[in-house]
Amino acid sequence: MHRLLVALPLVFACGGEPAKPPEKAPEPAQVEPPKVAEKPPEPAKPPPDQKEACAQILVVGWVGAEGADGSINRDEATAKSRADELRGKLQSGSDIATLASESDEPKTKAKRGAMGTFERDKWPEKYAALADPLFNLQVGEVTEPIKFPHGWVVAKRCAVEKIHTRHILIRYKGAKNADAKIKRDKAAAQKLAEKLLADASKPGADFEALARKNSEDGSAERGGDVGSVGRGMFAPAYEDAAFALTEPLQLTRVVETDFGFHIIQRVD
Repeated sequence: MHRLLVALPLVFACGGEPAKPPEKAPEPAQVEPPKVAEKPPEPAKPPPDQKEACAQILVVGWVGAEGADGSINRDEATAKSRADELRGKLQSGSDIATLASESDEPKTKAKRGAMGTFERDKWPEKYAALADPLFNLQVGEVTEPIKFPHGWVVAKRCAVEKIHTRHILIRYKGAKNADAKIKRDKAAAQKLAEKLLADASKPGADFEALARKNSEDGSAERGGDVGSVGRGMFAPAYEDAAFALTEPLQLTRVVETDFGFHIIQRVD
């Protein structure tokens, strides 16, 4: 008993209850990195239309190229560099109709770069070498410069858009393709065209009959019908006025081109 009493103080001298072992610190929560949404694959582009295409072109000539006029003073290598530069501008979004003012082919330059809309089997022989590269493009894409006898050509594939119209054409002396029998002057031709527009605008007017009687081109025998025609095939003023028509049988104002004065009616 004496030994037990002596031992008890030794137990409490150490601070009461025995110290508990320290608790284990919690492990930090695992944070998953945010998931990055996968970019959906771009839809496959449909194969380019192989039946018909619309083309706009820029032509860069050089001294000695076929049909080059006296204002051209660059050599062939410089012309190629210039064609590459124009291609770059087109790929960057520049308007080809604006750049066409720098083109060296008078016909397409006058049409703001428009070469026209053609079915493949009716592609113009002059630009036969352009057909394969152009038909391999999607709408809006641009070819590499292609060498032709008259210059380096850069072509852009444009969307096929068509409109069906008929017209009455009144020519004047000196107008493009005017027959020698046309004696009226320009003012008289415009006056006659305005009168015919007034006649065609009357309720119940028969445009086809007016065209057969008065139009001065080959479409007269068809009542002025020129068919369904794609962009780039008409004179620019005719094209602008025709594509601005929104309703069947709607008429334009009198439209002047190099061929004379036109009254245009939308058919479809």
